[in-house]
Amino acid sequence: MNKFMEWINNRSLKVKWSIGASAAIFFTFFIFSFFQYHVISNWLLNEEENNVRQVLDELAIFYKQRGPNITMSDIYDSEDLIKQIVEKNQTIRITDTSGKEVFVVQSDQEPSYYIPFQPVNEKTIMQLQTNGKKLYVGRMPIESRQFNGYVEVIYPLTRYHQMMRNLWFVMSMFGLGALVLSALFGFLMAKNFLKPLQRLSNTMRAIQRRGFHQRMESSPSQDEIGDLTVIFNEMMDKLEKSFAQQKQFVEDASHELRTPIQIMEGHLSLLNRWGKKDQLILDESLLASLQELDRIKYLVHELLELSRAEQIQKGDGEVSADIVATIERVLKNFQLLHKEFTFIFDTRGNLTHQVGISEHHLEQILIILLDNAVKYSDKEKDISITIEEIEEDVKVVIEDHGIGIPEDQLSSIFHRFFRVDKARSREKGGNGLGLAIAKQIIEGYGGSISAQSKVGKGTKVQFILPFRHGGQ
Repeated sequence: MNKFMEWINNRSLKVKWSIGASAAIFFTFFIFSFFQYHVISNWLLNEEENNVRQVLDELAIFYKQRGPNITMSDIYDSEDLIKQIVEKNQTIRITDTSGKEVFVVQSDQEPSYYIPFQPVNEKTIMQLQTNGKKLYVGRMPIESRQFNGYVEVIYPLTRYHQMMRNLWFVMSMFGLGALVLSALFGFLMAKNFLKPLQRLSNTMRAIQRRGFHQRMESSPSQDEIGDLTVIFNEMMDKLEKSFAQQKQFVEDASHELRTPIQIMEGHLSLLNRWGKKDQLILDESLLASLQELDRIKYLVHELLELSRAEQIQKGDGEVSADIVATIERVLKNFQLLHKEFTFIFDTRGNLTHQVGISEHHLEQILIILLDNAVKYSDKEKDISITIEEIEEDVKVVIEDHGIGIPEDQLSSIFHRFFRVDKARSREKGGNGLGLAIAKQIIEGYGGSISAQSKVGKGTKVQFILPFRHGGQ
């Protein structure tokens, strides 16, 4: 048994499924056939017993019609009736009270059976076995004033055994056929059911060889296999995106860190050659290196913020924020930091709903956009923020009157590390990551962001966020 189970465990799922389906179908057929065989056997036995009883009943009617004075002549006269009613394989014997035969009627094909004499007081039918053969023996007393004796009907179960042998043969053939068909059905069913798993296996091997862009073909079925296909493809999308983000992070970090590291390397080389004795060169190089180190720290911080923003998914934690209160708080802090600016806040409509975003991320977006507005507003110091409800969303518009963005560069401002004026951005400490971070956060919560600008007239940035459903 252990070796068989070990053999089964080492087979493929297709073989296991085929064997399991075959065994289940075969055993079901076997149990059904077993009960059917016994039901038919009992029914046939009852039929054979009824045949014997019917013969006894007909003879009983015949003798009853002769009245209470049945003579020996009447007994012999009954022989013609017995010859008419005797069936194939039956033997009918009339005996006196001592068991001596008066006459015997039997079919030509049936051999004689020795049945010990046994007197009875009423009609009886019993099953006996003689010479290795089963048979029914029915007995009935004949009682009258002139003759007393017995009727004995012997009915061998030859026909019953023949029919049961035929039935066993037919069931055996059907059993073998069921076994073969169930094995074939199990194999085909396993082959069909395991096709998606085979495709999954092939897709995973293809991913192993050629990369994360491989996907499973969509399944037309709406069952668990179809769900598995969808889940696998979604998982691969996320995995591919995650690896792409990781790769992009490394490339961006290495690209942006190259410049400050080169500057620091240049100043350290300068110190190594001449700065040890020249205090002016020493002070200048140390200051420049510290500034570049601060830029590196700020850059790493923003890269990490961008990476976190890319991990945001809509509905995470069912967070919410009071947009009006958050904007008022951020504007108050900016007013304290930039007293030369005027911040105008305008709300349109009754904005009592909570927006579907965390308060921390909403503050982060506002700080990024307001910081850019302040940073690139040289002459006019007016910055306005307008919010209004649009169906299931809220729109926030931040408008400045600064230097503006050339139209041909407007579509690129949300790309990471993009700067309109690189020299000016470097002077003001920008890395070109702020708008990319804001865009990732907003889209992560199911919103959108866009910008309009004219050079010399200012920039208008608007973002849309959905309300938190069910929250007030």
